[in-house]
Amino acid sequence: MKVKKLLKNITVLTLGALTVCSAVLSGCAPGSIGTVKAEGYYDYMSLESLREVYADKFRVGVAVQAIDHWGDSSAEIGNAYKEEFIDNQFNSMTFGNEFKPAYNFNSNADGLFKVDRAAEELLDWAKEHDMPVRGHCLVWHSQVDPSIFAKDFRATVNGSATKDYNATLDEDCLVDRATLLARLKTYIYSVIEYTYANGYAETIYAWDVVNEAVDEGKDDGLRRSYWYRIIGDDFLYYCFLYAREAVETYAPKYADQYGLDPNGDLSSIKPELYYNDYNEWFTKKVDTIIDVLTGRQYNEGHRAVQSFVINPDGDGTIYGDGLIDGIGLQGHLTATDSLTQYAAAIEKYAAAINNLQVTELDVGKATAGEAGDYRQAKFYYDYFMMLIDEVDKGVNINSVTLWGLTDTSSWRKETEPLLFNTDLSPKTAYYAVVMAGHGEEFNMVDTYARGKAEDIFIDFEPIQVDGSWSNKSPDELGFISRGAGHQAYIVLKMKENHTPDARTGFSLEVSREAVDATLRYDISRFIGHTITISYYIKSEDQTLTMGTDGYDDAGTVSFDTPEFDWTLIEATLKIPEDIDTVGLFFETEGSGMFLIDDFSIKLADDLQVDDGFLRTADENTETPDGGDAEVQTPGNEQVVSEGLQTHQIIGIVVLLAAAVVIVAGVVLNKKKEK
Repeated sequence: MKVKKLLKNITVLTLGALTVCSAVLSGCAPGSIGTVKAEGYYDYMSLESLREVYADKFRVGVAVQAIDHWGDSSAEIGNAYKEEFIDNQFNSMTFGNEFKPAYNFNSNADGLFKVDRAAEELLDWAKEHDMPVRGHCLVWHSQVDPSIFAKDFRATVNGSATKDYNATLDEDCLVDRATLLARLKTYIYSVIEYTYANGYAETIYAWDVVNEAVDEGKDDGLRRSYWYRIIGDDFLYYCFLYAREAVETYAPKYADQYGLDPNGDLSSIKPELYYNDYNEWFTKKVDTIIDVLTGRQYNEGHRAVQSFVINPDGDGTIYGDGLIDGIGLQGHLTATDSLTQYAAAIEKYAAAINNLQVTELDVGKATAGEAGDYRQAKFYYDYFMMLIDEVDKGVNINSVTLWGLTDTSSWRKETEPLLFNTDLSPKTAYYAVVMAGHGEEFNMVDTYARGKAEDIFIDFEPIQVDGSWSNKSPDELGFISRGAGHQAYIVLKMKENHTPDARTGFSLEVSREAVDATLRYDISRFIGHTITISYYIKSEDQTLTMGTDGYDDAGTVSFDTPEFDWTLIEATLKIPEDIDTVGLFFETEGSGMFLIDDFSIKLADDLQVDDGFLRTADENTETPDGGDAEVQTPGNEQVVSEGLQTHQIIGIVVLLAAAVVIVAGVVLNKKKEK
């Protein structure tokens, strides 16, 4: 552990030095507002403006950050050229971090609120450039100062003060329900009054009042945050109640400042109020979100609380009492996700609350290289065509926001999920989005020949190239994170492996903090073929489920996985010809770490089987429209696959370098919250 900590510190220091050097070279030192010179950037004037392409459909927005927030020279506001580019391309903006409670809550300030200087900088820029802003966000379980939950504003862990919003706090330091409700009201009122008093009411057109409160894995569908634990399941009702009260209180109070009659139409300075969440297209989560917002009577008969903003004819639900305006669909996708499932989710939401915004869109590549570029572009095209189709059907989608400007500044940078490269040059995906906006047929050519399917075997061991031994990274091997609101951390695990005779020994380690963060492997090259899939898994959890993204009818298969014992997994899958893209996903029943080794796929076209995963007469096996399938694992046989090699031991320098790269990857992934 000491070595790991040392490597982590070395990595962080190195990254910090590189950031400083990058900022200085670009003309903007960390911590200063500055401007970055335009040299080396793409000529954006040659590109069509996304806001103009979609002008008659919905706003097209982008998430940004200020260089002044973390001294990050890759940020947008503070870079003159990126500012011009944003002004040209978009007509909506979201602050990636600057308006979150962690940076604006202050226990010593009047109203418990002191605006982050970078948030104010972004507001000023937006106001000056007539850029509408989505406020993100007022209440969240993450990125919140834990002192708001604590007596005397002193949050503790084992008696020691902490500012870590991920910490498990001492029970005896927590405040009671009434105290936290009062603080919640004070903070929300203060944030919203600040926007009115300082001239930003015409700029902010929407607020994410509550972010990510639903956990469909819990009995009541709600995340066990401290908001929930202290206040109870009705904390969401109070969040929206206080936000609505604040808007209705301060709009007339400050109307004169905006040249409006306090008793007249104030809609131009009344932001809409949204609930925002991820994995928003998963069927169980869709149903849970709708139930939480429209089905649960937190204030039945209006006996729990009365307010001038509550609809007197309301039913005690958040929506029925008139406290919420819409639902935010984050849209953290990968190019093999199901758009049929996504469209069905949109229609369910619209039937409940027909006012939707896509708030954090990015589409991770499912595979590397030109094949990944093509499939990402095709997915973006299909996604926007799906949105347009839903709008044409009467669904009110009024805004679509990309979660970042360039791949290098994305929280999912390893999946290259956005429309522009570092130099602001357009990716293939940008042209696909423009094509969809014009209603044109998709005319790009897939250069990735499906017919070249061939057996693969991956043991994660180093290979020798030009006399040197080195490992391919997980993404180079085709393994990427699958997740929407969370991401898995995928690294090579040294000296923990199944491969026989491997002197060094590597396997693939998948660690995560949430059930939905897991693993994906693209198998589109096998479309039209039958394949057998085989690998060993060692898991903290007891059940592994394997399924497909992009091929909904394949179903899933589940296997028992004895805790921390290498288990052989084998399955057969037949993929039809008419599938565009398809990827395997691997899930466990909990959020524990798991390892995979000796992964192989073999062509099995000689087998006469139905489409989808091989089904038997076993009553536990899934039918195409059924629930979870179960196929018993063959046991723990130590099978040596053909083609396994014995590798020479890697030099100590190479090992240390690999370790630093692995740790650096984890640090970078965790550096910024989305």
